[in-house]
Parts: sequence; C-alpha cells; structure tokens
Amino acid sequence: MARHDLEASKNLSKEERVDAFGMRMNIAIKRAGGVTVMSEKAGVSTSVLRKWRAGQSEPTLSSLVSMARAADLSVEWLATGEGTPEAGPTAGERRIDLEVLEDVIIRTRRISEHKGMVLKPEAEARIIRLVYEFSMRQGQPMDDTSLNNIIELTSL
Repeated sequence: MARHDLEASKNLSKEERVDAFGMRMNIAIKRAGGVTVMSEKAGVSTSVLRKWRAGQSEPTLSSLVSMARAADLSVEWLATGEGTPEAGPTAGERRIDLEVLEDVIIRTRRISEHKGMVLKPEAEARIIRLVYEFSMRQGQPMDDTSLNNIIELTSL
C-alpha cells in the first residue's frame, strides 16, 4: 500500500473502516464457500459473522486467523486491508511443489544408480534440496548434465 494510501486510511471515519472491513469479510465469505461454510471452518456462528460484517462487534485475533485460513486469504489483508489478499506461506514455511520434488528425486536416483553410485542419505538429501531449489528459482528443471556433475562432486 502506498504511503499516501496508508495515511488516507488512518483518516477514515469509524463507519468507513467498518464498511471496508465488511467488504473484506464479504470477499472472505465468498472465497470460503458461503456464510455456512465460513461459519463451520472458522468455528463461529453465522450470527457472529453478521455482527462482524455490520461492525457491531469485532473478531478476536484467533477468529481473524481462522477466517483467513478458511478463505485462503492473508490475515494482514483481512484485518487491515493492507498488503495483498493472497495468503502466502507463513514465516519459515514454503509451499512445496510436490511434482517438481518427485521429479528431482527420481532423476537424482536414476543418475546415481546408472553411475553405480550409492549415496549416503544425507548427501542424497542435500543434492535433492539443491536441485529442487534451483528448479524452483529457474522455473524449469535442472538439465541432466548439471545434475550429473553435482552428483559426481558429492562423491569426491
């Protein structure tokens, strides 16, 4: 959010802030699959959701987190309107692309078996992690020649 937008949001009246939160709640409810689904996933009644949307009461932090998770939204965005609505990995957590990871494991094992190498589990895990992270950064798999070179280097 731009600095002037942030300053402007601080100057909003209480009614405008409630309306903005109500709009974000509507988006969250829609993304969760409706009021009933949001109610079940967040562990609150539908009447409590209505009160929050109308500004008659405010959700607790744990309820905000539950709603954000139910709708796959950013807690920061749901609570404040700042940042992006899309939920991202929490601190220290990364989303794993299991198909890419599986491909890296298969290719690593195929090449090491073809060379007749038996890698220690620790070495194999380091290779897999390195190649997986490279593939995710580059947006494409590492070529077999480079993977072969990495495997050979670990055997030295």
